[in-house]
Amino acid sequence: MLAVDLRGRGRSGYDSDPSRYSVPVETVDVLHLIAALGLAKVIVLGTSRGGVIAMTIAAAKPDVLAGAILNDMGAQLDHEGLERIYSVMRSPPNFSGWQQAADALKRYSGTRFPNVTDARWLSFAHDVYREENGRIVGDYDPKFPQAILDGRGTNPRTEDGAANLWKWFQALSAIPTLVLRGENSDLLSDTTVSEMTRAKRDLATVLVKDRGHVPFLDEPEAVAAIDDFLSRIA
Repeated sequence: MLAVDLRGRGRSGYDSDPSRYSVPVETVDVLHLIAALGLAKVIVLGTSRGGVIAMTIAAAKPDVLAGAILNDMGAQLDHEGLERIYSVMRSPPNFSGWQQAADALKRYSGTRFPNVTDARWLSFAHDVYREENGRIVGDYDPKFPQAILDGRGTNPRTEDGAANLWKWFQALSAIPTLVLRGENSDLLSDTTVSEMTRAKRDLATVLVKDRGHVPFLDEPEAVAAIDDFLSRIA
């Protein structure tokens, strides 16, 4: 199993040209990694933006995908959730300590994740932030948020401002796919998942209770769904 830090995030290097923090470039990065490792087929589990990359891999090189798991990502993204994400990008996190960072995550997302413990929020803070010069900041290139904001208009939009990714989802038509949707997600609606199921009759879907965007993937129903999906492909 490989866990990939996309360029400019986590342990991956920062790009001197922030405009390259884009899904097409990141898709090529992942395809180059797959080729460099000599992998003929892979199953991609993509969380949020990673789910978009899974779909664009299917469009660019479907033969490399044995399956795709989309974590709270689908064919259409609701305007409300997109704007919430963009609001975070406009004011990147900067905290005096880890507990302050965890408390902020809980205030921001607690209503969508109602049964998460304080210890889990603290653990999650360590997953998504890093310590730098005595401050707790986002674990990504400081230029990354503006790159996202600059590129937010690249996806086709519906009349209400939702992002229309149907042409990318359709690339998964012949590829086994599992969609995990957070019950309280404001990005991927139940209506969209239903429409995806009508468009792709073999689509596997699971609702992750008491979770928003995105499920942590340690929830029992998420673990069981992923294990079952992988066992059917293997």
